[in-house]
Amino acid sequence: MFGKKEASEGLKREHYSDKIVKYRLHRLYQGSLVFVVIVAVAAALWISQKNRVYTEYVVTESNARDVAANAKTIVLGDHILTYSNDGASCFDIKGKPVWNETFEMQDPVVTVCNSTVAFGDYNGRKIYVMNTQGILGEIATNMPIRALAVAQTGVVAAVLDDSDVTWIYLYNSKGEVAVRIKTTMSQFGYPIDISLSPNNNLAMISFLAEDEGTVKSSVAFYNFGEVGQNEVDNYMSGYDYPAVVPHVCFMTSELAYAMADDRLAFYEGAQKPVSKFEVLLEDEVRSVYHNDTYVALVTYDTTGNHKYMITVYDSNGEKHLSQGFDLEYRNVIIKGENVYIYGETECSIYNLSGVEKYHGIMNTSISLLIPGDSVGRFTLVNQESVDTVELK
Repeated sequence: MFGKKEASEGLKREHYSDKIVKYRLHRLYQGSLVFVVIVAVAAALWISQKNRVYTEYVVTESNARDVAANAKTIVLGDHILTYSNDGASCFDIKGKPVWNETFEMQDPVVTVCNSTVAFGDYNGRKIYVMNTQGILGEIATNMPIRALAVAQTGVVAAVLDDSDVTWIYLYNSKGEVAVRIKTTMSQFGYPIDISLSPNNNLAMISFLAEDEGTVKSSVAFYNFGEVGQNEVDNYMSGYDYPAVVPHVCFMTSELAYAMADDRLAFYEGAQKPVSKFEVLLEDEVRSVYHNDTYVALVTYDTTGNHKYMITVYDSNGEKHLSQGFDLEYRNVIIKGENVYIYGETECSIYNLSGVEKYHGIMNTSISLLIPGDSVGRFTLVNQESVDTVELK
């Protein structure tokens, strides 16, 4: 009797353990099923939103503004900057004035890095440095200005002409000289473009020279930090090309690119940049645009299907978009995974999968388009107003 009772209790314990295991497995199954459903719904919503196409727009808010007809308008960080030969004005995203600065320039040279801007008069000797909060300082040069670059910190690099010698001066925003670099045609060539990294640690300069009757270019990197102090003239690295390199630019403090006649070259490095990848080009590039991840090139469409072709690359040389379009564009903006192309009144938006998210004619002229926090919202700036637009 005792043995049977003990066996019966063991059987009950076994049945009870089985029920616990089955219950736990059932709960796990339910939880997994709910998780799978949530992931599936989220994926479906993401795909739907990614491929969603908009057909119309509404202006949800409009704020009046009044600027001179000859004024130019650009983005300054999350603000709007309007400038002319007589001065510059900064507005917030709603068009409310933040600051105004007057100056007189014959041929303004303008350079922007995120929320910082520098103005200099080509062949003049005065530089103004501002950010979205106001003026940071004025810089007086002792030689004519040929080119400028500015960093987010307000540091300015200026190419200054001194007859047979060209100088690269690095100023802080108060006008104090931090570094002087002397260049000559025989040694380097003539500097035709310059860019500063956002943290002002590096300078990137394109030099143009003649080599036995042919044109060549050199792209040189200079380090103004502690590492560069150990190098002659802060020079860190350089690359030669059998072509003209009219444009160089930092995308981030560690990533840069150079646009040549025959190639798009990428460089990487926070201290001593090295060549990372080159994309050899067959078609003439009309325009180049970038953000901190991608570079977009606009060429003529040689297939004959469209007038223009826009191609988007990342710094590894991978092509993310190759899209023909016909609108007469003024500007191209890359925001996240979307490309905004706009002209005087016309706008197209593509994602990097090639889906045309929107194409339409606006009721007003477009001086500036500023993408919002989603592809369906952006700000349109014209001479008379700042409009918040929502796509439907």
